[in-house]
Amino acid sequence: MAQTFSAEEIAAEARVSQDRLEWLVSIGIVRPQGGGAFRYGDIFRAKLVSALLDAGLPEAVLERAAAEGWLNLDHVDGYMPIEPGPRSDRTFADFAASTNRASIVPAIYEMFGLPRPDPASPIHVDEESMLRRLLVGWRLAHDDETVLRAARLFGEGTRVAMIGWVELLAERIGRPAQERFVRGEIDRFPPEIMVAVGTLIHLAPEMFAWLSQRYVEQEFTANIVDGIELFMAARQLAPTPKMAPLPAIVFVDLSGFTKLTEERGDEAAVRTATSLQRDAETVARRRGGRLVKLLGDGALLRFPKAKTSVEAALDLVEALERRGSLAAHAGIDTGPVVERDLDVFGGTVNLASRIASVAAPREVLTSGAVANVVDDPSLRFERVDQRRLKGISEPVTLFRVTRNVG
Repeated sequence: MAQTFSAEEIAAEARVSQDRLEWLVSIGIVRPQGGGAFRYGDIFRAKLVSALLDAGLPEAVLERAAAEGWLNLDHVDGYMPIEPGPRSDRTFADFAASTNRASIVPAIYEMFGLPRPDPASPIHVDEESMLRRLLVGWRLAHDDETVLRAARLFGEGTRVAMIGWVELLAERIGRPAQERFVRGEIDRFPPEIMVAVGTLIHLAPEMFAWLSQRYVEQEFTANIVDGIELFMAARQLAPTPKMAPLPAIVFVDLSGFTKLTEERGDEAAVRTATSLQRDAETVARRRGGRLVKLLGDGALLRFPKAKTSVEAALDLVEALERRGSLAAHAGIDTGPVVERDLDVFGGTVNLASRIASVAAPREVLTSGAVANVVDDPSLRFERVDQRRLKGISEPVTLFRVTRNVG
């Protein structure tokens, strides 16, 4: 059975005054059920209209829009995901104090990308439970920074997935219908648009939970296998695992990206950057590496060994050329890397970036460290002149890598 709310609860959840809620009821945007009970969707309706008022639209305009049927928000109930549980009977400040970590609980919200709660207001009971488990689960780390890193990881990942999902939904489905509505081609949103939006809004958190579980399984399986191998080797029940080779870092940049933006506009630049992301993710996955991040007109990739990094760099430069995109160029180095929260740091990363900056269009350059450890007859390393690289005190010997044909 759907949860119902009192007028006071609706006002508190939507953060609107009782006067504003009464006004919303009077113009028919919010309509209480029998006995004065409200639905969860009324919270969102109140928030939407408040946002319109805060944006500067006069009340009289919204009253007219509602009266003439232009502002009908009945359908938003179908867009609502999980309804919140009840509010706690204590303030947020009291809850934070009860965790004995009151100094970082508000900061956790910032790491999640959310505003800090009002210390004098309660949060939801299930929210309290989640935060307490977060703190308990990470207590063996013995420091606040680990908790905040964990919150930042989850916040950034969730924000990218969910906001990107909604923006894609708006771009490909919502805005085209909205533009037709504004032009007067249709007098109301097509029902299939509402069905699609409702379906995808509810599907997103389900997919997030399912895919999160798959990723957790993969990572825990790999970690457990590594741990068992080390345990068995320490008791001489199995050979000592071979030391993993040093990782390799690839920087791939697009030549002429700024000029493309100036001559053909932002949309062309976005399409080109999207092609880079798609091809970089495909190549990294195929070669056993990962796309660490996009850098506007470039991409940073990490691979477990130098040979696959070289193959991947060549793959990516060639793929972008076949796509008819801007010419790409790449720089590669191998060596120790500091890995933290799925990002990479250190001298190896910096050198790969500097090498990429001096590569010509369609050229893949590597450091001597890469050329020395890659022994593959299908790849050809050609020594080029020493180059002075920004931020590197001594000239660096570079190698141009190509595929051996035949």
